[in-house]
Amino acid sequence: QAPLYGLLYAERGEAHLRLKQYKDAMKDASLAIYARDDDEKAWMVKVGAFHGLGRHEEAREELEDLLRKWGANNDRIRRAFDKADFEVRKMQRPNFYELFGVPSIASQMEIKKQYKAKALELHPDRFSASKFTDEDRKEAEKKFKLLGEGLEILCDDFKRQLWDEGYDQEA
Repeated sequence: QAPLYGLLYAERGEAHLRLKQYKDAMKDASLAIYARDDDEKAWMVKVGAFHGLGRHEEAREELEDLLRKWGANNDRIRRAFDKADFEVRKMQRPNFYELFGVPSIASQMEIKKQYKAKALELHPDRFSASKFTDEDRKEAEKKFKLLGEGLEILCDDFKRQLWDEGYDQEA
């Protein structure tokens, strides 16, 4: 009976996933895996639920374990791992739109205008007075460099399109 229950829970979990009921999908996938721990479909439902809940690191960890367990020659798991890795990198990169204080549909002129204002505000020379600590200066320098990177990316149409799709310099 366990394999049958595993199959049913995996199917129901997949339905929950399509309905974007990620917590229910996670429960059913976990029950399916408990019934049959070699059910690839149940594992993929669980990983999809992790992604839906924004828990991309956990999805990547699960997939790393599966790759070790079943080998790296499983294409479906390899692609899912690559997607999870991509999502984790995407989450860790800076949000240039937020840094500049502009919406994602801002024109280059608006971005350059905000760059000038933010550059004046965050320029490291403004933090040279004795009332600022070395930590303040380093933080300002870091943000100032990010502003430069952001301007370079957001003012080049091709780079901006790639950035908006989730790609970064590493990718």
